[in-house]
Amino acid sequence: MELKEKTQLSSRTLAKHLSQMTNLRYVEKKTDVESGKYPYPVFYKVDPDVNSSIKTNIVREEIANGLEPALNESKDPLFLLDGIHANSQLYFIDLLRRIQQDKNATNEDIYFWAEYFLWSAYKQYTYKLIQASRKIINDLNINQLLINQAKRQIEIFQTALKIYEKTEQKNVHDIPRNSR
Repeated sequence: MELKEKTQLSSRTLAKHLSQMTNLRYVEKKTDVESGKYPYPVFYKVDPDVNSSIKTNIVREEIANGLEPALNESKDPLFLLDGIHANSQLYFIDLLRRIQQDKNATNEDIYFWAEYFLWSAYKQYTYKLIQASRKIINDLNINQLLINQAKRQIEIFQTALKIYEKTEQKNVHDIPRNSR
């Protein structure tokens, strides 16, 4: 009843969707026969991985939908592409951490993680950026975009180098002397 109220779906439609999600193992169904109530109360619980996936998709969709307004403001698709690349790097680093932590990860597991978290997000974002860029293509000065991009990359790489060197120096100092 609670789900029916929140979703505003008919009982039949809701039952159909819940059955599909239960069959796909997105949702766990539990019937409480011990409560003494009739009809037996039924409880549904979303799988934590599915819940995380849904939240990831919502955030991803918000980011993708924000690309066109951001491009209209910046008029620089390469600047936004830098952000997409930075996001992809974070997903890639997360993938490497997953592989480090899960020594039993199969190639299928790794492929799934890469497809879901890395490639699909990159494809979605770049597609939205291409579509938005087509709308303002006549306003773009490609040569100036490339000059601006080169300047940004020099600054980004210099900043990143300083951060990475500090992190490496900290890691070297954290190693006990007898293990050096």
